Amino acid sequence: MDNTSSEASRTITRLHSLSAGFGALGELLSGERPVAGSSSLPKLTSWYATAQGQSATALTLLLTSAEQAYAHTTVSGHHAVGSLGQLVKISSDITAHVMAAVAVAAEYHRVDGLPDPPTGRMTSRPSVRRDDLDDHLDRAVELIRPARAACANAATFTETAALREASRAPAPAGPTWLGRGTFDSPQTSSASASVTLTALQHRALHLIHTSTVKYSQWPRKRPVVDSGSPERITARSVEALEDKRLVTRDFRTGLHAGQRLHLTSDGLQVLRRLGPAPEPGVPARPRHPGPAPVR
Repeated sequence: MDNTSSEASRTITRLHSLSAGFGALGELLSGERPVAGSSSLPKLTSWYATAQGQSATALTLLLTSAEQAYAHTTVSGHHAVGSLGQLVKISSDITAHVMAAVAVAAEYHRVDGLPDPPTGRMTSRPSVRRDDLDDHLDRAVELIRPARAACANAATFTETAALREASRAPAPAGPTWLGRGTFDSPQTSSASASVTLTALQHRALHLIHTSTVKYSQWPRKRPVVDSGSPERITARSVEALEDKRLVTRDFRTGLHAGQRLHLTSDGLQVLRRLGPAPEPGVPARPRHPGPAPVR
């Protein structure tokens, strides 16, 4: 996820962690079942605190994601916020069921020396398993799987939305026109006098200055350079000239249509300093099929 925003990356990481937390809570709730009474209160309240913390985290992620640009500009962002809304509802229901179990356990708490509120008897009631306590815990466990599914959906939608938003980012500012075939790049260097070029790079620099040369590329394909003439310019030569800040592309058009190449002010100075470009090499004659001639 190199192209995603840092906020989206943090949200996805927290969603994966939250999903793991729900899984661990589900194992606790479906494992050992406490009996109603004072002895079960510490364990139940610990589970409640965990569920409440996860619910608060889900709400925080919802509010944070709803403020991101991709939540308003992409369909995936809309779905991400919707999934987070479902997660908040489910996690709140889990918390509510665990809290109800705490209330059931607290109902069977009594103080020594005082009558039991439900019966009025002075003898203690047996701390036995209560069906309503188990029912609340069972309902909470049933919601663990939907909660983890909502985490996975929200993470997937968030990643897709962030990638699409990154692809919609405005292109870098175009170069400034300086004259015939020459543009001024925002990153021009004053060290053009020390730049050295190979013969192929020198020839490519000359053609870019005198011809309409375009750099294009399709997804998962190698870049192609159209020199505007029968002469061929390699993409490697163009990229080397770009690295030296002698050439820049016109980002006002997309790579599919082709971005025209222009000299920067440094490129024009280097071209003037180097003088006439070398003549293109004579291409080798194609070999005719058949046996090689006998010498």
